[in-house]
Amino acid sequence: MAHLNRRSVLIGAALTASACGSTSTTKGSVLVIGAGMAGLTAANDLARAGYQVTVLEARDRTGGRLCTDRSWPDAPLDLGASWIHGIDGNPVAELRDKFGVSTVVFNQDVVTAYSGGQRIDPEAMQADLMATMTAAADLATRPEYAHTSVAAGTDLALDRAHLPADAADRMRNTMRHLTQDGFGADAEQIPLWIFGTDHAEAGDQVVFPGGYDQLTTRLATELDVRLRHVVRHIAIHESSVRVETDQGSFSADRVLVTVPLGVLKTDAITFDPPLPAAKQQAIRTLGMGLYNKLFLRFDHRFWDDADMILEYGLAQEPVAAWFPLHRVSGVPMIVALRGGSVARRIETLDDTATVTEAMTALRAIWGDRVPEPLAHKVTRWSTDPYALGSYSYPGIDSVPGDRDALAAPVADRIFFAGEATHDTAAATVHGALLSGRREATRITALG
Repeated sequence: MAHLNRRSVLIGAALTASACGSTSTTKGSVLVIGAGMAGLTAANDLARAGYQVTVLEARDRTGGRLCTDRSWPDAPLDLGASWIHGIDGNPVAELRDKFGVSTVVFNQDVVTAYSGGQRIDPEAMQADLMATMTAAADLATRPEYAHTSVAAGTDLALDRAHLPADAADRMRNTMRHLTQDGFGADAEQIPLWIFGTDHAEAGDQVVFPGGYDQLTTRLATELDVRLRHVVRHIAIHESSVRVETDQGSFSADRVLVTVPLGVLKTDAITFDPPLPAAKQQAIRTLGMGLYNKLFLRFDHRFWDDADMILEYGLAQEPVAAWFPLHRVSGVPMIVALRGGSVARRIETLDDTATVTEAMTALRAIWGDRVPEPLAHKVTRWSTDPYALGSYSYPGIDSVPGDRDALAAPVADRIFFAGEATHDTAAATVHGALLSGRREATRITALG
């Protein structure tokens, strides 16, 4: 069954030249808030253009939601972003090539699916999915259905597709899963107008055996990055923008804010003057989704030779989706990816209960062939105070212009980047990169 993947649904002192020990530049100074892909991309572009750039990062590391765990030395684990979604013309792939970082092709071309321990015919399932999505996409073009949820739209689409009852139930669950996977939110939270608005990059999808954070680590190498600086307040003054942190105050000509939408949705950072009404509205109506991972390591491989394995019919979950990782690291590992309310429910469990649920799902497919895992890793992105979620999504009351409103600068002094500000590639690393590049270009155009 081809291309059933997560993109299928549619992705301490004022900062002065003397304080930095350097002479002033002709282009002025910029503070970049956040050392993720967007912030580091913009900081590099601005530094090359002659600006004095300082990056303030709340964490004790760079990378943001690119986070690689190396506690298993033979198998680095990307706890956040994993894929380059389509390498043809993708700027993240270009960055990979520039730095000479290795990747492995990991498309989701070969998918196996099970229900009650029995294999589901992949060709029939693909045909049912295409019929459902085609009908839903047709509804999405009609203004009267613009703010209909994907859940309600799926029901309408299934009425048109005339599938048998069991196939219709499976497609309803599939659409719920794809929505949770692609947006980190439930089908009831996403408007139908989102169909057809995302731009999918062409080419293979690839992952990083050595960790995705190799890119952001290299981007940060020659920058002035101040770690453990938590920004509290940003204020426009007559001749500067002042940033208050828990380590002191900084001032610059301009500030670029690249913190995740989840942080903007709280009062963790306040602004003076308050943000414009249109930007506040966009922050409210756009949502911060949740997408978590459970890595299980075994002493041997027992699963299919597939790119993705689906299990239908489990309690409390529309679909259990598993991605075998043995081809990436050579280690017998498998990872479950969960989004939306499923991810939020699992975050309320401790590790033992989480692993127990996962083993129930695996044994629903392979029974007693499944041994106990040797080790596990669990992510809980909603509890991270500097992310408060995984990636953004369009809320049911949002409109297509919300991301542009979020990206709009304030008085040509405060600028905004990050995946949530990109209109066609939100929720992706390349969307974050492109947003950083966009704002660096916007700043340099001002002189």
